[in-house]
Amino acid sequence: MKTSTMQVRLIICCFFLGSLIVIIQYTSRTNNFDYRRDVLERRISYDMGQQMVEYSEAVEKQLRSQKEGIHLTNLNLDAKSKRIAKLNESINKTQIKERIFNLERHDVTHDMHTKQAATKKVCSSPMTHVAFLKTHKTASSTIMSIMQRFGYFRNLTFVMPLKKIDQYRFNYIGEPGETISYENIIPKREEDEYDLLCNHVVYNEDAFQNTFPNDTFLFTIIREPLKQLISTVNYYGYTQQGYFAKILNQSLMNPMSDYLKSPWKFEPSNPHYSVTNNKMSIDLGLPVSQIRNGSFIKSYMERLNTKFELVLLQEYFDESLILLKRFTCWSFKDMIYMSKNIWPLHQNLNLSADDIDNHRKWNVADYALYETFYKLFWRKVLKEKEFFDEVYHFRRILQKVNIHCSNDKQSKSLSIFDSKWSPGFILTPDDCIFLKMNEKQFITVIHKRMISRAYPNGNNPFEQTTIEDDLAHLFQ
Repeated sequence: MKTSTMQVRLIICCFFLGSLIVIIQYTSRTNNFDYRRDVLERRISYDMGQQMVEYSEAVEKQLRSQKEGIHLTNLNLDAKSKRIAKLNESINKTQIKERIFNLERHDVTHDMHTKQAATKKVCSSPMTHVAFLKTHKTASSTIMSIMQRFGYFRNLTFVMPLKKIDQYRFNYIGEPGETISYENIIPKREEDEYDLLCNHVVYNEDAFQNTFPNDTFLFTIIREPLKQLISTVNYYGYTQQGYFAKILNQSLMNPMSDYLKSPWKFEPSNPHYSVTNNKMSIDLGLPVSQIRNGSFIKSYMERLNTKFELVLLQEYFDESLILLKRFTCWSFKDMIYMSKNIWPLHQNLNLSADDIDNHRKWNVADYALYETFYKLFWRKVLKEKEFFDEVYHFRRILQKVNIHCSNDKQSKSLSIFDSKWSPGFILTPDDCIFLKMNEKQFITVIHKRMISRAYPNGNNPFEQTTIEDDLAHLFQ
């Protein structure tokens, strides 16, 4: 009897001891979970010091990897992204994304997003009144090629510079700092409306309202300012012309570092002639007299948000195109592309932390622009359903298209099948030719079409060949 009683007592003791161990382990895991959540929230707090970009890339890769059946921690990520990914696996993604992008905070961008959402255009068929504000070194030439194909095959009316094709700044409307006016664009026929814009021009609210129909969809693209600087130096700097020659030749050690210590010594006196002085903000119409006025910049960003339906991000180019596709009701065939104006790395900038800080101070408007619309971009994305599935599918199509069109002797067509997001299509050899056209070639073709419409009797101000002549050598 005593033995039985002892056994019962031993069982009870073991039960309580086991329960205690479970409670301790659970508490430890809970505390560790809370600690990891705190670490993650601190790690991904809105700070634009590259942290948001790193996390967003990790989220995008994780969501995309679900489609591929690949565990994120097995991907080839850097150490920081792997740590973020591992922490994120144990936390509800929706809650985290809400915390990351401050969706519960009533900050300026939240209010801006609410205002814009109330006026968002809804389409049931492809929009044909679309104006793209082309910015510098932001993948805007690739978007321009998408716009050109869309409008050319639908015989739409483009806003084009009233210039000769071989004229200096032929792809710019007006002179530096000028916006659209009826004096600097090719006239339209009386029965037509201006449908599309994709050439460089400075934004002006009144001028755009006077030029385009009321239902015009207005969008642009921007880029993280430091990355834009690097791209700008590699694109313009290799020519050693203008003020870039002055910058790059003034030191053998690190010319861009010297420039960033005192940029005003090298910059053109007129900011409209600069490509390194808050260029994106100036493209978007910010008065040059206000490019370092914090309160004015803030109010101007709010104003831009009420006028632009979308501000895309170069770093998330395919995501941007899918968002644009959804907003405009365009198709996958409309959105496919082959990248334009990509240049190899000519200059290794070797910028220090002080250099980057100086760049932020000098380009205060562009940093404010990017930080504001970065958050707004992701808020729009997070409202979309099956967004990353569609991005993944689009990238697979792009891969097929680029491989197919990269064959110089391509004589066959490529079939792309239907999907839940867009009808299928046939990519012909002629489509490949248009996809590979460079900026000047396509501008030339469209420019001549617009000129022939504006001056049907041949009394145009430009002596030129026909569109057929220009296209003939491409299709031989």
